Amino acid sequence: MFRNKSKSRLSKKTRNTISGLFVGAASIFAVSAYMDVPLDELRGIFGATLLFFGIIILLAVLCISIIILIRKLKRQIKTDKQNE
Repeated sequence: MFRNKSKSRLSKKTRNTISGLFVGAASIFAVSAYMDVPLDELRGIFGATLLFFGIIILLAVLCISIIILIRKLKRQIKTDKQNE
């Protein structure tokens, strides 16, 4: 019935994402503490995961840049043909 319209600096999706990351981190910490996983091994896994996601983001940006470049070249060729 009554909606609390508190003004938050973060959107609901952002808050949910941050909450999910905290829950994931807490779960990894709990499992590693329970299974006695060495800290060096966790660092290695975390570093490899960050590298993996970084490469994926870099490739996505590269693909988007190539698509935008192709569109601009097509548009430029089309306008050059119309001007002739």
